[in-house]
Amino acid sequence: MAAANAQDGVSDDLNYETWAPTAKTTLVEKGLWDVVENGLSPDPTKIPELAATIKVADLAHWRNRVMRDIKALKILQASLPDSSFRKTITAASAKELWDSLEKGNEEAKLRRLENQFEELSMCEKESIVSYFARVSRIVEELQKSDYEVVKKVLGSLSGSYKEAAPVIEELMDLKTMNLESLAEFFRRFDAMPDEYVHQEIKRNRLKAMFGIGKWCDVCYKEDHNLEECHSIPKEGDWGVKQGIYGRHCFRRAGTEAQNQTELVVDYILLAKLELGAFTYDEDMWMIYGHATSNMTPHEKLFTSLDRTQKAKVGLVDGTVIVAEGRGDVKIVMKGGKKKTTTIRDVLFVPRGINRNVLSVPLMTSRGCSFKPGERGECVVRDKTGAVFGDTTWDERGLSIRMQVVKANISS
Repeated sequence: MAAANAQDGVSDDLNYETWAPTAKTTLVEKGLWDVVENGLSPDPTKIPELAATIKVADLAHWRNRVMRDIKALKILQASLPDSSFRKTITAASAKELWDSLEKGNEEAKLRRLENQFEELSMCEKESIVSYFARVSRIVEELQKSDYEVVKKVLGSLSGSYKEAAPVIEELMDLKTMNLESLAEFFRRFDAMPDEYVHQEIKRNRLKAMFGIGKWCDVCYKEDHNLEECHSIPKEGDWGVKQGIYGRHCFRRAGTEAQNQTELVVDYILLAKLELGAFTYDEDMWMIYGHATSNMTPHEKLFTSLDRTQKAKVGLVDGTVIVAEGRGDVKIVMKGGKKKTTTIRDVLFVPRGINRNVLSVPLMTSRGCSFKPGERGECVVRDKTGAVFGDTTWDERGLSIRMQVVKANISS
């Protein structure tokens, strides 16, 4: 007889996952499962070298197994729906029928999974965690490359995640990514809340996070960098030739060119300070690449403070604020209370700013580093390699939490 077609053995009428354990239990109870599991040996009377020497008892045993196999085959056939019975009627033994259905079920399952994979689409309002879990359940049984899975997921996202997909394709080498690394990317994407920042801002901050493309944190546009922003006095207005410790010259623009006033400041802070109702904790330090000094409005953070050291700070809108002193802030490094370090020459600016500021160029000049970590976060280290603290990127920008050793300086 011709072997049963494995591909056609499982029909839509047969729920194999339910049928198989039920049928096996029945066969075990009737003492017939061994002939299904192990099958029949060839007819010894048809093999010349065996036919001449076979013992009567051995032949009787073989014939008994044949009868038991016939019973098992009938039980299996009787348990099948008509469509599956017709497709497996050519099976010559119980084992052949069983194996045919088992193989057919695996092939049918793969076909179903392939179809589900092709039809994958993120539902509206579905969380990214839920969608990735759904994708994982499908692909864990499919022999798909990481690249195929990543491409499929990026092409099947919805909502804000759909907007992020082309950014990932532009910035990342998809051939080196897998589902886990893609999930990590979106965890970072979700860390930038929507309620305050438009999706396009998130999209371009992602670009900036990878150092590609243009983005201005002053006017929130992607067609220029902060240095090129028309809201900032042009080159020649800001004088930065003397470095981060030098004095800076800029013009406060009036309505007419002749009304411009030239001012000289000691430090500059090119960060947008008007961010609605955002608040900043005392242990939160905003990390700014366009500030030329560290500064804080909180007097109690200083371990020492020289109030005779006055200074002028120029803001992005042309406003000048006054630093009422300069001193040291002692902090506890991440990983232990015994490890401390001192951030020196921090400006005390009690009015005009509402947050602590950590200057990237100043800290870098002192041997500190700002580099991406294993999860893509920004890791801030001192010149010895010790980590300052945990960084966070949210709607307010990049910040770091640092535990300060307070000295309770009196006014």
